[in-house]
Amino acid sequence: MRRLRPTRALASALQGLPRLWAGGWAGLLLLMLMIPLGGWTAGSGAAQHLFTVMAVVLTLAVWTGLTAVALDRDPPPGGVATGPVLLRVVLAAVLNLIFLAMIAVVLALVSLAIAGMSGLNLEAIQARDWANVGPVWQLGVLGLVGVIVLVVPLLLIVRLSLFVQATVGRGHAVSLNTMGIAQGSFWALMLLFLTLAVPPLALLGWAASHGLIELAMVTLIGLWMPVSAGALAAAYGQLEYWSPDSLGHLGGG
Repeated sequence: MRRLRPTRALASALQGLPRLWAGGWAGLLLLMLMIPLGGWTAGSGAAQHLFTVMAVVLTLAVWTGLTAVALDRDPPPGGVATGPVLLRVVLAAVLNLIFLAMIAVVLALVSLAIAGMSGLNLEAIQARDWANVGPVWQLGVLGLVGVIVLVVPLLLIVRLSLFVQATVGRGHAVSLNTMGIAQGSFWALMLLFLTLAVPPLALLGWAASHGLIELAMVTLIGLWMPVSAGALAAAYGQLEYWSPDSLGHLGGG
């Protein structure tokens, strides 16, 4: 079983940053140009909805394009994926969302059933009157169920997180099979995601307090997005078992 080395994936992404910039400059520039466009459409509800759809589609197209550049799998011109590649990624995303929605519904129903059978005072819970809720052991069981309800979706989301990389790398839509690629690497993937997520969140928080949110967005698009695409592509290259030529990936093999 292959193992993920997050530090190696990040190092590969930083080393491959010039290639990602060269291959995805047009898509990154288009995303940057969307920032002022969002401010111009703020006064109109219909225009804002249209802008949101355009921004989501373009972000997915650029992310897919950067992934193709990082994996060296027929990178699109300018790093903006279109046509069958983008449609396959969208299909994989929809299938994953349907699966996660089904899991969420099942967990919600199980939680409600257990809460109903526990004999706890639901009115006291809603009022946060914990002294009159019920026995401590029943509260413990309910708390355990709550932890499971939170942990299971997190576990599935992390194991499904490389679906874009797998779809681009294998050349066909890969949804639930992504869990097989990430098998045994949950904590390593979680560490990689936390490493990639904390700096931009800190930057956005600082920028929001200083009125520099637009500058922060430009920085995230120009630097964080290609680094993240390269790191996750490298992670996929380390974990992929299906492709015989994974050495071509950023950090692959």
